[in-house]
Amino acid sequence: MSDSVQTAPPEVESTIGWQIVGPIVAVATAVFILRYAAAVFIPVILAVLVGYALDPAVTQLARWRIPRPLGAMVVVVGVLSGLGGTAYFLRDHVIAVVETLPDTARRVRTILQERLENGDGSSALDRIKQAASEIEKTADATATAPPAKAGVTKVQIEPSRFRVSDYFLVGSRGLAEFAAQVTVILFLVYFLLASGDLYKRKLVRIVGSDFSKKRITVEALHEIDRQIERFLAVQIWMSVFVGVTTWLGLAIIGVAHAGIWGAAAGVLNFIPYFGAVIASVGLGIVAFVQFGTVAAGFEAGSVALFIRVLEGGLLSPMLMGRAAGINGVALFVSLLFWGWLWGIIGTLVAVPIMMIVKTVCERIDGLQAVAELLSEK
Repeated sequence: MSDSVQTAPPEVESTIGWQIVGPIVAVATAVFILRYAAAVFIPVILAVLVGYALDPAVTQLARWRIPRPLGAMVVVVGVLSGLGGTAYFLRDHVIAVVETLPDTARRVRTILQERLENGDGSSALDRIKQAASEIEKTADATATAPPAKAGVTKVQIEPSRFRVSDYFLVGSRGLAEFAAQVTVILFLVYFLLASGDLYKRKLVRIVGSDFSKKRITVEALHEIDRQIERFLAVQIWMSVFVGVTTWLGLAIIGVAHAGIWGAAAGVLNFIPYFGAVIASVGLGIVAFVQFGTVAAGFEAGSVALFIRVLEGGLLSPMLMGRAAGINGVALFVSLLFWGWLWGIIGTLVAVPIMMIVKTVCERIDGLQAVAELLSEK
């Protein structure tokens, strides 16, 4: 008598298979939508984050009996005025940096060529030149056109001429698109600030009449508000600290246009991990080009790196504590993912998005495992 093998009914196998395939399909669909509709999602997410950063000021004005729409207008105009004043203050430095870009590129090429010719790299440079000459000769030989046959008109296609107006046109289009995106974000920020907690109350009503669901939703919203507002406040002030101290450090060293490079370091501070590396390497190259020595480049890069380590290793943890609560591996992977999805904007919004994801997953049955993977402890 042979042993009988019991198999699961087809309905059970289908259910198990869908439980595995279903989440994968849902995640893949969400990623496709986020990437395909980036032009819609990016302004909304940026507006929400800016709204979180400015909401405390609007709320304070509301406590002083100033209507939220008027308070939102005052705060937005104030921020724009501050940014405009900073841009006006740095305008001469920006123009000078842009005008020196061609000379900077020539100096980099000259310095590298001198380094190669003065060292052991001269023979390597000669071999590269010789190989390039041989390749050019081969290409000329193979590209020689055969003689035209009798009665056949020879046609030669002339390459289009370089026209500066084409580049101005492309730049104008990019500037117009950027201005349109900024305008959309500003309007969204104003409406979000003016509406206050309207959408939060709507979300609580949407979840249903169950008191436990309402309580969980309210707790999640309060936790998200607390974490993001604290994170953005600390991030903004620490970026200002990094920008000002980098400016002073570079000015002491003697780097030209230190204000511009300090402002760039402050902006790059919003990008975890990669921002510090980009700032240090970039400032090292700037100092190397200006002074022509590796020691000067190393000094400028070390100044930027020391300031970033001081901010990231001491000041930020002391002020923010463990507000993010996301472990380093998950944060690094999220930077790679959101950077691939939305480019530089993705690296800027990766941390707040993952904070929201972690907070939501902690309060939904079946998603606690995701929260545990993201958790710092």
